[in-house]
Amino acid sequence: MRRLCLLLAALAAAPAIASDTVNIGFELTAEAAACVPTLSNNGVADFGRRSAGSLSANSFTQLGTRELTLTIACESSTALAITSRDTRASSVRVGEDADRGIGPRFSANGGFNVEYASRLFGLGLTAENKRIGSYAILINAAGITAIDGNQSVSVDMAGSESTTGGWSQTDHYLMPATESYFYTFVKKGTTVPQPVSTVNVPLQISVAVADKLSSSQIVKLDGEAVISLVYL
Repeated sequence: MRRLCLLLAALAAAPAIASDTVNIGFELTAEAAACVPTLSNNGVADFGRRSAGSLSANSFTQLGTRELTLTIACESSTALAITSRDTRASSVRVGEDADRGIGPRFSANGGFNVEYASRLFGLGLTAENKRIGSYAILINAAGITAIDGNQSVSVDMAGSESTTGGWSQTDHYLMPATESYFYTFVKKGTTVPQPVSTVNVPLQISVAVADKLSSSQIVKLDGEAVISLVYL
């Protein structure tokens, strides 16, 4: 199993203007099967700059969605799955935004909020030990591109609670916070795992910051998720 470490480091609120970024890096462990994952933009999703006044005092503030691409390159075609876990799970906090949506919001499929505990990742704590909020990671399944050997292949995504299947398709492919669910690449129109030698997986990251943090200091987002590659 190979693992990627996703690190979120953001400045969310301060008396002065601060820079908001989500930094995603990775760590690899030795593995006999040679599949190597990398992330676009050096793993940094930039949320720009904002003032303390831009955060709501009465509801969760949606910081929006940023995109990164996970690329997996294998020495030979391999059937694999991906899963993830949260190393900041105890800091998850979820609540209503100004539109009464609960959890981080994505714009896909007409827009939706993520409120399921199994799909939410923590953002760390303030200096006063208050939970900062939560974020979610969505796979943009429609944007996945894959190569098997030297030939492009059309793939769908399917999920399962076990690496042995059975695989099924769903409306949204949200990364799990507890390695309790797995996603694999399947032949178009089927639920049969498709071996790939190279695959590009668009990821969307959406953040919601809590209200009433009452911090006189900079609030630093401190999320960390570990994505694992599992060979089938």
